[in-house]
Amino acid sequence: MTILTLVVMAVLAAAPQNQDKAEVALKAAMDKEVLDGNLKAAIEQYRKIAVTYRGNRSVAARALFQLGQCYEKQGDAEARKAYDQLVREYGDQKEPVAAARLRLAAIQKAGGLGHPPDITLRKVWAIDHGWLEGSPSPDGRYHSFPDWDTGNLVVRDLVTGQNRRITNTATWRNYEEGVESSVISGDGRQIAYTWHHKWQDYELRVVGMDGSNPRTVYRDKEFGAWIDTYQWTADGKQILVSLWKSEPKEHRIALVPAAGGPVRVLKFPSQTPGHASLSPDGRFLVYGVRKANGPDSDLFLLSLEDGQEVPLVQTPADDSKPVWTPNGKKVLFLSDRTGTRGFWTIDVVDGKPRGVPQLVKDGVTGVGGVIRPNGFTRQGAFYYSTNTRITDVYVAEVDPVEGRMLRQPAPAALRFVDSNSAPSWSPDGRRLAYYRGAYWAGPSTLVILSVETGEVRDIPVKLKQTPGPVFWHPDGRSVVVTTVTPNPDVITNYRVDLQTGDHHFVRSFPRPVPGAGDISPDGKTHFWFTRGEPKSGLGVISCDIETGQQREIARVPDLAEGGFPRLKVSPDSKILALRVPVDGNQWTALRLAPAAGGEWRELCRFPKSETDGSWQLAWTPDGRNLLMVRRTGKDGIPELWRIPIAGGEPQRTGLSMEGMGSFSLHPDGRRIAFDSGRRGGSPNELWVLENFLAAAESKPVAGAR
Repeated sequence: MTILTLVVMAVLAAAPQNQDKAEVALKAAMDKEVLDGNLKAAIEQYRKIAVTYRGNRSVAARALFQLGQCYEKQGDAEARKAYDQLVREYGDQKEPVAAARLRLAAIQKAGGLGHPPDITLRKVWAIDHGWLEGSPSPDGRYHSFPDWDTGNLVVRDLVTGQNRRITNTATWRNYEEGVESSVISGDGRQIAYTWHHKWQDYELRVVGMDGSNPRTVYRDKEFGAWIDTYQWTADGKQILVSLWKSEPKEHRIALVPAAGGPVRVLKFPSQTPGHASLSPDGRFLVYGVRKANGPDSDLFLLSLEDGQEVPLVQTPADDSKPVWTPNGKKVLFLSDRTGTRGFWTIDVVDGKPRGVPQLVKDGVTGVGGVIRPNGFTRQGAFYYSTNTRITDVYVAEVDPVEGRMLRQPAPAALRFVDSNSAPSWSPDGRRLAYYRGAYWAGPSTLVILSVETGEVRDIPVKLKQTPGPVFWHPDGRSVVVTTVTPNPDVITNYRVDLQTGDHHFVRSFPRPVPGAGDISPDGKTHFWFTRGEPKSGLGVISCDIETGQQREIARVPDLAEGGFPRLKVSPDSKILALRVPVDGNQWTALRLAPAAGGEWRELCRFPKSETDGSWQLAWTPDGRNLLMVRRTGKDGIPELWRIPIAGGEPQRTGLSMEGMGSFSLHPDGRRIAFDSGRRGGSPNELWVLENFLAAAESKPVAGAR
């Protein structure tokens, strides 16, 4: 049955059979495009839908838009025809037409679509969890990566699909120690990799491709909270790395001798650095660095001979992840200047940019929008990994007391599926706020969905920082968006007017502990976590939002390392519920304390294995119960549980769904909005861009640097 207004949890009239078939056909085509990555098959399905279901103008218009998207991913000029047809014939379909006009404008701005047909973009491999933080071997046969099940370094044969373990000493239980990023040397004989102890005290190690001669070449406990590997120098004697210090924040781009010895610092970026790369001749460093007002990056060139630094690419767009091409004549980088992210190149001569950037391939980042450059082979094939995390917002109805499902989960949006997350109900329950786009990876679109009419409104707020949860103001006319700035660590609140989209600075909070705080339902107080002196525990801070007055109201002395605490204020704004890792991160404890300050009372605790994946808490409207997600079944599928605060055994609510994450309880106490990820497909994929270097010699795309 087609659901016309997906979050309205009333009984819906059965849809006409033809519309049923049209929606089913469109969903199947989108699965073929997004989950399977089979653009050819998806194109055929979209074309057929646009003709067969022409009478269903909503479905036909969306099919034409997706058809244009598929053609764009292939660099095919047929995309323009699909968008033109949509604009010309479906003027009554406002949202698809507006999106098509934007894409036509982007195509025009980029100087037209396309790249030579010999350029190929191919998915090589995928894993279902963890990042593919590694590099290809020079001949393209192998690829290094961390085994996220054991914490060891592994090399995969990309021809046979066989994995071979290189290290065997990781103790991944509780993330005590293990490998993270790695890079294979230019001769294919060694691997440099980072090794952490409880996600701190990083080391840089080197080992032979056959697992022989493992050794630590760099260790600096006073500085290095995190090390990231970029590449080996051409002579195989040094490794380019990024060193990150947490307290106070400090970053270095440096060369570490592969045989051990003093580190040569190349750059102290004033803002958080992105990717960095050395030219093949070792004379120049290219690197990305965050702009001072947000996560967007610009690119710079640094001469290692005389220290002269020049801008390479500076635009209002996000230009990042630069990598030198093997011939040393160009820098490949990622940019969102056309409205979608894609790969571009710019010529470099004697350490200076020449000409304007050229588009190589647009729309390459996948659903999650996160790219990690893994490196080039000798033949010029460029490997990169992408997060293809798929999330959607769902609404279900349960009886939390009886533990019964009253209505099965249904998606909250038909438009822009597989990219929605972090739902939050309005105080009156008539609207649902959520993000469209990968909010964990950067700026996203704030969406407000009307439960009564099904109207979807995009709020035109442009926040550069990574957004966090949405908190509704009690008046229902505005929301408070909490953003996080990584350098320095600051939480900032912005109040967003839902009519105008205007956002206004409210308050900033320095040095937060990773984990979500909360704003009281009355909108007066912000609570968050901070860590004091070493081993002094976790502090809970209360801040009057109007006056800015702050005070510590509680301290949690037994917080375990490696966990993420969560805090939620009761409906009457009087009680704090705390979800915190304890006992060496083996257990998760639920505790209660007065919001005005006082002693914590432990409610219950669960094994950490049951609470991994979702850290959120929610109060029922009557303030008598807490809701949280647990993994208690044999298959590990998340379930929503109810915990009475007066004591008693936790109870199942009847809601269970793979990938269930953040959630929000409706004021009626029954409807639950939640996001669910990994609903198909693999969240992390390895791709290769081939045969583009010759094509990059073509006429540059118009546009300023």
